[in-house]
Amino acid sequence: MTFLRTLSRRGARVLAPVVAAAALLSACGGGTSQVQAFQPARLLVLGDETNLLVDDGSADGFKYSTNDRRGTTAGKCLLVPNIAQSVATFYGMVFAACNPTAATPRAFMQAQAGAMVDDAATGLKAQVDGVTDLGSTDMLVVMIGANDMIDLYQRKLAGEFTAATATAEAIRRGRVAATQINRMLATGARALVITIPDMGKSPFALAADKTDAGAAALMRTLSSEYNAALRLGIDATDYDGRNYGLVLADDVMAAIDRFPTSYLNSPSNITEPACPTVTADKCVLTDDVATTTLVAAANANTNSYLWASDRHMGAAAHVQIGAQAVSRAANNPF
Repeated sequence: MTFLRTLSRRGARVLAPVVAAAALLSACGGGTSQVQAFQPARLLVLGDETNLLVDDGSADGFKYSTNDRRGTTAGKCLLVPNIAQSVATFYGMVFAACNPTAATPRAFMQAQAGAMVDDAATGLKAQVDGVTDLGSTDMLVVMIGANDMIDLYQRKLAGEFTAATATAEAIRRGRVAATQINRMLATGARALVITIPDMGKSPFALAADKTDAGAAALMRTLSSEYNAALRLGIDATDYDGRNYGLVLADDVMAAIDRFPTSYLNSPSNITEPACPTVTADKCVLTDDVATTTLVAAANANTNSYLWASDRHMGAAAHVQIGAQAVSRAANNPF
């Protein structure tokens, strides 16, 4: 039985008591929104490069997505924000790597480029270990796993894994990520936990599928099973919506993929990357065609491509997922 089937059965079992509890809360004058807004003293971002900001040396850093660097005004890093930036803005916080007004940073990056879930040096445990005094005044943004899906596919291609053992490893890594999230929540910190997109829809997977039939389907399975294991692994006995908000990046990306013209500017593109380079922190649109690294079709608008690189999400995806993250931050009863 896959973790997806387990998740579906678990959802069916818990739906009735959840509805009953909600009705009871409503009868008592309660509800599902915050009674008193949670205002963290510190925002911490953990995971891979999806939400990472790379300082350019002048506090106007780059994102691992499409970067609009046109014009001469400082603070171009604030344009087309990534998910973590949207959350930081909601709380009135800034990161040192994107701080045009020289405000005191209260948002901090623990995320690492290229990080995979249980890598000893850059994985989630190492990142949590690097945080001082994690506690009840902290809000965490956690998103990791996309690099793991590419790693598992490449190891299957090399013969190290079969499709079945790669899937089992994806489930194991989802559990490992959940264990670290449980560890964070045990300190009293709140968290926004973000699922990974369906990497089987990424330009990386679509390109791989041309020479290795079934690559995209396998990566789709790996992503789904990882997300299911992550969600099931968060301790439902001790933690609920008062402790963390679940942000469904996979659902958001699926909606954009299915209805691109509703989310992307014309001409919309959901299968190709806006930039040919994997190093998406250098995926830039500038006033000079010589320094612009976006493909020609993406030059006119940063919001026309779903993917920034063959594996990193584009600006429109970050904005939509960021909006869901902010909604969770505003409405979960932290």
